[in-house]
Amino acid sequence: MRHEVAIECTDFLWIMALLSILLSSPSHGEEAQDHKEFKVYTLGEVVVSAKKEHEDDTAISYELTAEQIEATNSHSVAQALRYVPGLNVLVGRKSEPDVSIHGFDQSQIQVLIDGVPYYETNFGKLDLNQITTANVSKIVIEKGNQSVLYGANGEGGVINIITKKPSEKPSFAAKLEVGEKNAQVFTVSHGMKKGILNYWLSYTYRNSDATRLSKDFEPRLGTITYRPGGTVTTYLEDGGHFRDNSDYKSHSLWAKLGVEPSEDSEYYANFHYVASKKGFPSNLDTARVFPSKPAFSYLGRMQRYDDWGVDLSGSNNISERLTLKGKLFYHNHVDDYASYYDVDYTDKIAVSRYKDYLIGGMLLSDYMLTEWNSIRMAVHYRGDSHKERDDDYLPFAESFSYTGSIALENVFTYVDNLTIVAGISYDWFKVDKAEKNVTDRFTGDFLRQESQEVPDTQDEFNPMIGITYSFSDSTRIFASVARKTRFPTLGQLYSSRSGNVNLKAEKSINYTVGISTQLGKTLQLEFAPFHHDISDRISRDAPHVAGTYQNYAKVKMTGFEVSACFRPFKDVSLKAAYTYNNARDRSDGRVTDKVADIPKHKVDVAAKYTIPRLGTNLDLNMTYVSSTYSELPTPTKPDTPVLEADSYTVFDAKITQPFMKHTEAFLSINNIFDKYYEPQSGYPAPGRTFWLGISAKY
Repeated sequence: MRHEVAIECTDFLWIMALLSILLSSPSHGEEAQDHKEFKVYTLGEVVVSAKKEHEDDTAISYELTAEQIEATNSHSVAQALRYVPGLNVLVGRKSEPDVSIHGFDQSQIQVLIDGVPYYETNFGKLDLNQITTANVSKIVIEKGNQSVLYGANGEGGVINIITKKPSEKPSFAAKLEVGEKNAQVFTVSHGMKKGILNYWLSYTYRNSDATRLSKDFEPRLGTITYRPGGTVTTYLEDGGHFRDNSDYKSHSLWAKLGVEPSEDSEYYANFHYVASKKGFPSNLDTARVFPSKPAFSYLGRMQRYDDWGVDLSGSNNISERLTLKGKLFYHNHVDDYASYYDVDYTDKIAVSRYKDYLIGGMLLSDYMLTEWNSIRMAVHYRGDSHKERDDDYLPFAESFSYTGSIALENVFTYVDNLTIVAGISYDWFKVDKAEKNVTDRFTGDFLRQESQEVPDTQDEFNPMIGITYSFSDSTRIFASVARKTRFPTLGQLYSSRSGNVNLKAEKSINYTVGISTQLGKTLQLEFAPFHHDISDRISRDAPHVAGTYQNYAKVKMTGFEVSACFRPFKDVSLKAAYTYNNARDRSDGRVTDKVADIPKHKVDVAAKYTIPRLGTNLDLNMTYVSSTYSELPTPTKPDTPVLEADSYTVFDAKITQPFMKHTEAFLSINNIFDKYYEPQSGYPAPGRTFWLGISAKY
C-alpha cells in the first residue's frame, strides 16, 4: 500500500492569496483578457444558412463557448460536458466517459467534430477524454429534435465540436499546468492569415501517474472470478491516496490549412492525430478473468489508443440564393487492450486489437426560394470498417457496413417573427461483410475464418416539424416533434457473446416545447419541457434470451429544463439550470419500472466575479446529480439486487490573475470539499484535485 502526504485545503488558500497579491497588474490584465486569438471555424457547422441568428432553432439547444470551457479548466471535451444542463457524464469500466443527453447514451447520439462523425465503428462511440479542449472554439448541443440535415443515428441528439481557425491577427498561445503525481498539461497553438491563405496549429501533451482518491475512501473486499479457476476474495483497490492503475499519457496534434479566395468561398484541409495510453482502474467489487486462449480480463490497460484523420471541406455561395457545402473525410482508429491475470498488472495474458476506419462524405445545400422560404438538402454516405483479433496469434476478422442519408428541409419565415421548419430524411444501413475467427474449444488454437450472415438492408423515414415565434419583447416560444432512429452497431450485430444479426433500428418520438425571455438587461430565462417515447430499444434483458441483444426495451422519459442567466453588474454573472427527467421502463414482462443510469434531478450552477482594478477572475461551478441505478433486476435475472449510486454535489473553482501584458497565472481546484462518490457503482470519482498553471497569449 502506498502512502502519500496529502495537501490540505489551507495550502490551496495560501497559494490563491499569494497569486492575487504578487501577480496582479490590472491594466495589462484587462488588455490580455480582451485579446481574441482565434475565430470560430464556420465550415464546421452543419446548417449552411446565411442567417446569423438561430431563429429557426426549434430544439432545446445549448452552446458551450471556449470562454466557458476555460472557466472550468476542462482539459477534455468529456470534462467540459459535465457542466451542460440535460447532459450526464458517467465514467465506469475502461475509465471511459459515457456522455448522455436526456438519458440517451453516447452510442444513441451523434458526436461530430466540425460536422464530421467521430466514433469507433464497432461500438458507435469513442472516448471523448481523448479530445482536448485547446483546439475547441465552441460545442453545440442539440437535444432530441435536431435538424434532419445532420444525418443518420441521431436518436437522442447531436454534439458538434467546432474547432478554431486563425483571426486576422497572427497569434501564439502557450499554457503549462502542473498537479500531483507528475500531472502535467502543456498546450501550444499558433495561427496566421496571409492574404487568401491561413493556417492553425495546436499541440497538447497530458500526463499523470495516478488519480487522487477522496480521503473518505475506505477499501472494501471484492472478488475476482477466474473462468476456469474459481473465485478469489481480495482488495481490488488497496486504499492508498491514489487510484491504482489510473495513469495516463497522451499527445494531441490538430492542424488546419485554409484558402479563402473570396467572401463567398472557402476551402480547408484539417488533420488530427491523438495518441495515448492509460490504465483502467478496476471495479471495487468485482472483476472477471478468462485465462484460457484466447484470453480476456477485466483487469486491463490500454497500451495503445491512436486516432488520426483527414477532413476536406469547402463552401461556395453559387449565387445570392444558393449556397453549397461539401466534406470528404477519412478517420482511422487503432487500440490495443492488454489483459492481466493479477491485480498488480504484472502477468499479461493477452493483447487484443481493434483496427477501424471510416470513410465518407456529405453535401449540403441551402437554396432561398424567396425572402421568406428556403429549401435545405443534405446527402451523407460513409463506409465503416472494423477489424478485430482477440490475441496477437490470431488473424484479423473484418466487418464492413455502409450508412447513408438523404434529407430535405423547408424553412418558412413570416414577417421575421414566425418560423416553421419541416423536414424528412431517408436513412439506410447495410452490412457488406462480416467475418469471425473459429478457435479450438479446448486449446484456443486458430482453426479457420468464417463468413457470418449479413442482414438485409435496413431503412427508415424520419420526419420532423418545428415552429418558433419571436415577440417584440425578446420573448421566444418554440415547439417541435421528430421521429429519430439509430441503427444497430456492428458490435451489437456480431458480438461473440451477445450479438444478434436480426436486430432492427431503435426508434424514438421526441417532443419539445419551450419559452425563453429576456427580462431587462440583467436576466434571461428559459423553460423547456420534453418527452421521449422510445421503442425497439436494443437491450440484453429480454425474457428467455439471456445475454443476447434484442429489440426489446420500451422506455419513456418525461421532464423539463429550466435555466437562468443573471448579470446584475458588469463584473458579476450567475448561471443556474435544473433538469428533471422521469424515466420509466415500459417493456413487456419487465420486473421494474426503473431505468439504469438516468438521474431524475440535475442542477448546474456557474458563478463568475471579476475583482475591480485587480482584474482577478473568480469562477465557481457546482453540479448536483441525484441518485441513479447502476444495476436492476431483469426478466432473465429477476433476483439481481438493486445497485444504486448515491446522489452527489461537487464544487469546482478557478482563480485567474492576469499579470504583465499577455500573461496570466491560475489555480484550479476540482471537488473542493473532497467529496467521495461513485457515479457508477464500484467506480469512485477523483477526490480533490488541483492544477497550478500559467498561460500566455500574443
